[in-house]
Amino acid sequence: MKTKTILYALTIVATASLMSFAKTASAETLTATVTAFNTVAAQTDSNPCEAASGDNICGRRDVVACPRRVPLGTWVKIKGKRYECLDRTAKKHDGRFDISFDKDIQAAKKWGIPRVKVTILWDS
Repeated sequence: MKTKTILYALTIVATASLMSFAKTASAETLTATVTAFNTVAAQTDSNPCEAASGDNICGRRDVVACPRRVPLGTWVKIKGKRYECLDRTAKKHDGRFDISFDKDIQAAKKWGIPRVKVTILWDS
């Protein structure tokens, strides 16, 4: 019985280690240009609250438009904050990420156009 208990405990520890490794392996960090946009018709289209995913993003400050290689619904981390990829960048800016600042135009302008580290959380 003692041997079974030890073997069982080792299996749990080994499984937990593999899970931890898998989570680490499912993230990708890169340096990218990260811009800002507002959910207003002048910056998007006639329906600025509807993202490419179909979600209503008005009122949210945790949304980012992502390059096409990142599936909609994926979470990314930019400057320590998590954002959900619910929208797409314009084709001419396909390598960028574009954070929604909802209606706060001044905050979007203040953000600027920095190149920063972006971590894509593939299993989010």
